[in-house]
Amino acid sequence: MASNNWLQPLQPISRDFLRGRKAAKDEELLYEKVKHCITQLHSVILRKAESSTDTFYQYQLPPCPVSKATRLPVSGPEFHRDNMKLILEGLRLVFPDCLIEHATLVMAQDGKLYDISKLDDKMLPFINRQQSAEYIVVDWS
Repeated sequence: MASNNWLQPLQPISRDFLRGRKAAKDEELLYEKVKHCITQLHSVILRKAESSTDTFYQYQLPPCPVSKATRLPVSGPEFHRDNMKLILEGLRLVFPDCLIEHATLVMAQDGKLYDISKLDDKMLPFINRQQSAEYIVVDWS
């Protein structure tokens, strides 16, 4: 009988492992994308802290582009929305004592962005919600 030493470097793989491999690989890729997002934000925030007296950073979620042919949305901030919990958790790990939140901000007449959820009810009629956008806000004040 032939020896199976020639198979020695190969590890046996179970059916259960093979069945779960796609989900495991998808999860690995997701975490890599989230890590990339957090790494980019980390760099931008650090540069802002080094070059500005501002003590906050507002990252606008990518807009939803519209197809010129169909005038329908073709993609957008879904990745951020779908993975917001992971992104915020990761940012809270790398900026542990900062306020980090997902907010809908609107630009006022003074050119500043304001969180719609924190505005006085008397101000809401003067807000143009079409000029609002979703942001990830990091505040180190």
